[in-house]
Formats: sequence, C-alpha cells, structure tokens
Amino acid sequence: VSILSVAAWMPWLFALTQRMLDAEGKRRRGLWASLGLGAALALVTGLQFLAGHPQMSLLNLLPLGVFALWRLATAPRGERVALGAPWAAAMAVGLLIGLPQLLPAYRLALLSQRGAGLDPEFFTGYSFHPLLTATFFSPFLLGNPYPEGSVELMAYTGLLPLCLAVVALWRPRERQAPAWHLDTLFMAALGIIGLLMAFGRWNPLYLHLQAVPLLNLFRIPARYLAWTSLALATLAAMGADALQRAAPPRSDRVGGLLLLLPVGVSVAALMVALTLRSDVALATGAARDVSALIAAWRWLPLALALGCAGLLLATRRTAAPVWAFAACLLLGADLAAYGAVLEDTYNATWPRAEVVRPPRSLDFFQQNEGLYRLYVKEEIVPALAVQRESFYPNMAATWGLSSANLYLPLVPRSYDETLQELDAERLNAMNIRYYLIPQLLPVDEAAELYDVHNPFGALPVERWLEIEGQEVQGIEVTSFLSHAADLPQGALAAELLLRGDDGQVETLPLRAGIESAEWAYAREDVAEVITHDMPEVANTWPARSGFPPGEHPGHSYRATWRFEPPLEVTAVMLRLTLPEAHVRVERVRLHTADGSEALLGHLLGLGDHEIVYRSEDVLIYRNHDALPRAYVLAEGQMVRHEGGELALPSALRAGEVREVAVLRYEDHVVELLATLDEPGYLVLADLQYPGWQATVDGQPAPILALGLPERDRGAGVSPALRAIGLVPGQHMVRFIYRPWSAAAILSGEH
Repeated sequence: VSILSVAAWMPWLFALTQRMLDAEGKRRRGLWASLGLGAALALVTGLQFLAGHPQMSLLNLLPLGVFALWRLATAPRGERVALGAPWAAAMAVGLLIGLPQLLPAYRLALLSQRGAGLDPEFFTGYSFHPLLTATFFSPFLLGNPYPEGSVELMAYTGLLPLCLAVVALWRPRERQAPAWHLDTLFMAALGIIGLLMAFGRWNPLYLHLQAVPLLNLFRIPARYLAWTSLALATLAAMGADALQRAAPPRSDRVGGLLLLLPVGVSVAALMVALTLRSDVALATGAARDVSALIAAWRWLPLALALGCAGLLLATRRTAAPVWAFAACLLLGADLAAYGAVLEDTYNATWPRAEVVRPPRSLDFFQQNEGLYRLYVKEEIVPALAVQRESFYPNMAATWGLSSANLYLPLVPRSYDETLQELDAERLNAMNIRYYLIPQLLPVDEAAELYDVHNPFGALPVERWLEIEGQEVQGIEVTSFLSHAADLPQGALAAELLLRGDDGQVETLPLRAGIESAEWAYAREDVAEVITHDMPEVANTWPARSGFPPGEHPGHSYRATWRFEPPLEVTAVMLRLTLPEAHVRVERVRLHTADGSEALLGHLLGLGDHEIVYRSEDVLIYRNHDALPRAYVLAEGQMVRHEGGELALPSALRAGEVREVAVLRYEDHVVELLATLDEPGYLVLADLQYPGWQATVDGQPAPILALGLPERDRGAGVSPALRAIGLVPGQHMVRFIYRPWSAAAILSGEH
C-alpha cells in the first residue's frame, strides 16, 4: 500500500516540473500563478515522502531530476537560472516537509539489517527475467501467478498503450511543438532504462549499484518498472494526442464499421471480467478458483490485438471524440479482465463488514490482563480468515495486541538477529506469553503436524535425549491424541522410555483410554463413535473443530507413575506407534527423590507450553515461562561479558524475577515503580533504540543495552532490550522517547 501511495504522486511531479520549466509558459504566467505552481510542487514532493516508502520516493526523484536537467538544457540559455531556481526552491521546501519522515527513516536504515550492506542474492531478489518481457503482451503466459509468482514482477499496462507508444515514437516531427519531441525521446529512454534496471541479476552492470549510496540500501530491481510504466503511459497519451489531431471532424461509415471491432472486443473482455469468476466462499475469505479467467487469457491477447488494429485503422475516418471513447472502452475492458485475475489472487479482499468484525480469538486475549506479547508462526501465508484469527503480522496491532512479529522493510539489526535465532529462552526474555499457529486445512499427516507442532516446547521423538542425571520417584505426563476416535481401549499410542547410567530402560506406555485419549472427546460427533474411555483430564480449553466447525471443550490428559525404589534417569526417548501428528506430549514432570520437581522440557532447553485455545483457524499455546514486561534482577544474576556488555542469564523464568509496577505504558512514555533489596537492574523487555531517554527519581540515568540469553552462542551479545542500574530502595523510573529530529521538534516535546 505504501508503494502505491508514493508512486501515485510520480505523474504529478513530472507534470508540475514540466509546467515550471516551460520557458514559453513562464512568460505567459503571472507571478501568482508561478508561485502557485511552486507551492504545488513543494506540497506534492513532501506528500510523496510522507507516504512512507523511501525507495519509491527515490525512484520518483531520480528520473525527475534528470528530466528537470533535460528541460533546462533545452531551454534558452538566458532563462535557465530563472527557470531552475524556483524549481530547486520548491524541491527544497518539499524536502523540508518530508523531514519528519525522512530523518527517522534514514536513522532506521543505518541501524537496520541493511545498514551493513546487502547480500548480492538479497540485493537482486525479485529481478525481472528478460523473458518476462513477453508478459507486457500476454500477462498470464505462465498461468496463475499466485502464489508462486509475485506482484513485484507484474508490469502489464494493456496492449493499447503499447500500440500508442509506438505511434508516439513513429509519428513524423511536428515543427510547431519541438518540446513534444524532446519529451518523447526522454520518456522512451526512461522506459528502456527502467526495463534494463529491472533485469537486476540478469543485467551485468546492476550489482555495481551496491557501491552507490542510498541505492545500495534497497532491493527488488523489478520496482524500476515504475519508470517503464510511467514512460509507457506518457508515450501512449502522446500517441493518442497525435492521432486525435489528425482525425477528421466527422466520422464516416467505414470508420464506424472499423470501430465495431474494438467495441466488440471490449464487450467480450468485459464479459470475461464480469462472468468468468467463481464467487464460492467469498464470505469466508477462501481462495477463489480463477482457472476460467486464466484460460480466457490464452485467447484474449489476440482479440485485444485485433481490437487495437481496428482502432488504429479507424483514426483517419473517425471523429476524435468517438475514437477516444472507443479507445478508453478498449483499454478499460483490457485492464478490467487483467484485474479480475488479481482480484481473486493477490488482491483478494473482504467487504468492510468482514474486515471490522472482531476475530473470535480476540475474546480469549481480552480475558488476559497485563502486558504480554504474541508470536505467530510464519511458515505459511494463510487464508484471510486464518490471518485474521491468528493475528498474522501485522494484524495484532489492529486489535491492540502486542506482537513480537513484524513485517517491515527495515528492521533494527539487533532485533532481526534475535528473531533469526529465536528459541524458548528468547521467547521468555521478550515477554512472549502466547505462541500462535495459523491452521492449515488438514489433508495429510504433514498438515496435521504443522497445525500442532511447537518447536519451542515439543519433545523430539524417536531419539535418545541426554539429560543431567535425576533420581526420579515419580513421573507425570500430560498428553492427548488426534484422529483417535476409533482406537480401541488400551491401544498403544506411544511409549516414554527412561534410561539410567547402568543402561537399564524403563518403558511407560501411553494407551488410548488409560493414559491418554482423543483431544476432541467432548465434540458431539466424536462422542457418538469413540471407542475408548476418557482418562483423568489435566487441562481443558475452549475449542472449535469439525465440519462444519462447532464449539466444544478440548482436553489433555494426565498419567502418573511411581517408582520404588527411585530410578536414576540420564536419558529419555519418546517412541511413537501412531503418526507424530496424532500424538502430542505437552509436559513430562519429574518428581525427584529430594521432593522437588523438574520439567523434562526445561532440562532439554525447551519451554513449558500448553494449549489454551484451538479453532479451525488458530491454535494458541501459553508460555508459562514468559518473563514479565518489566522486572528487577540482582546484580549477581546478570551476565557480564568480557567487553563489559550485559546479558540476561540462561534458564531465567517467570518465577525467578520480581515484577515491577507499571504505572504508565504508552508508545512514547513508560513509567515504572521498582523496589530492590540489593543493588541490581531494572529490565524493560522493549527494544533498545536511539532516542529513548530515562530518569530515575527525576534524575537522568543511562540506559544500558541488554543482550538476550546466549545459550551455545559463545560470548557474543546481541543487544536488544533495555536495563537501568539501581541501588536498593524504591524508585520511580521513567522512559521517554525524545529523538533529535524534526518529528520531536514539531511535537512540542522539550
């Protein structure tokens, strides 16, 4: 959306620049008209910056600057300064208007994952293959573009603009309008350069842009097709103007007959756009079948070419208004048929009523008070209904929920590194209380496994897992089964194997109806046919499942074993007799001989996660180990590396820290009340970023960059969070965002 919001200003920038640098027009204009043009150019320049996509702003301004120099070079020598100075002043004012957006964006770019330079593969990602030039004539030669293709690689402008662009270049020189020919030449060059730049990795010169400041911060060469699109649209308009100037004052019969061809093609294309569509499942947001539309596009380019031919042949025998109407009809029908495919794929949207309807899963989160974050599994791009229910990035913000995910072109480098190496401990440190899995429509075991597998909490299966030796006198296992309604009583689903130092192995069975059972046991259709008993229930959560989905409770089940004498356990294995997708072991709790408890997941570096909500769209795990948003640690608990960097200790969990009172928590201000019994640190699990300042009891205090747990990563620290050093006692700590930028000055913060 931000790309389109910036690109939409490109023709206005060129039109205003053309007017301002027109020497003959300047002589006819008065002072106020000239000032008005300059003000309009400044405003448009500033607005395209504020639309929020720096790359597209740069792609707007680069050719605009060349166009301005081109115009000045062809202007009378004595008038160049008088023309160029007001234009430069207008651009400077536009830059000032955009500073509140540009300064923070530039700082973020330097601190982002792109600040140290882009990998060549990433830099040339989404290059426009030269063979894709054929899609200017037939956009769906490769079939349905979704989801394997990309909108970044779609450059179809319609067949008629291509024909009219050729007309603009082919028409003989008109002596009364020399600037018209210069603009034609410029636009032709811009279109060719944009196409060559879009080739990216297939252009041997493109990689040299990695040495050019600003340009080396941006990827996706195909976006240079914006230049080609502007050039084609402008040349098409020039060609249409030339043809209409040569048109007769009245249409004759032959011209009318020739126009029947483009009009007939237009009707056919509109019929394709409006009728060959499947509206199945529109209300649910499911993908619609566009195979009929794609099939129609096998013959539509030929029909459109015939329509263009008829239109061009009719120019000498048709009045300009009639010809223009037929041309607009043909182009509109062409683009409508093209857009109909995208409307059902990349541009699939809901009615507004569906968009603003709160997700069912929102009720669950609204019952959870306090500050916490979500993290959504992003391995798939789910259907719209699933995106909404799972708060797929960046939808959590729509409903006032904090998410650790973010989909942004620029991400602070330290945060990006954190997400790349996310594990159970980092989930805890980042205050991620819930892990969400968007659900697939289960069609096989792989899809079933995706729907439930939690890499931060699930025990690995079918291999021995070494642990620190534990003297165990009891074990408690929480588990459930899926697609198990027809399992008979006592059928073996899995086994938990315990191995001691002496190599002896104890086997604990998980059997249907005894130690475990079907998770949807209480669903009406399951209850009618299930063939095993319901064992002791460990946890119950709200659920929706079935076809059609219905509400019911979901269950996990508890099984316990006692050992006399206690067992010395040094390794465990989860061995399955059912597919992994159909057996879930959530918790294995070890009761040791000294009376303490240990979670097997913790011994293996995993989290303590359990399902708390499940529907046809989303499954939600609660992370019981998540640390609070703000808490205090004693000085001795913190890890200090050789370079003096601070980092959180490993294996730190919620019950081991003292939470602080959150008095105020807003985007730009955080106020906390902390109490310490000994010297230590206040930790705020928010991103450390330039511009944040802190006070302790009203006095300025330095903010320390705090690294996340570095399990098995050596001594390196990836500073991501904030910390404040404190002495014993009660303290009021205030964080406020005050960046040195135009944004801060304009906000009135002092």
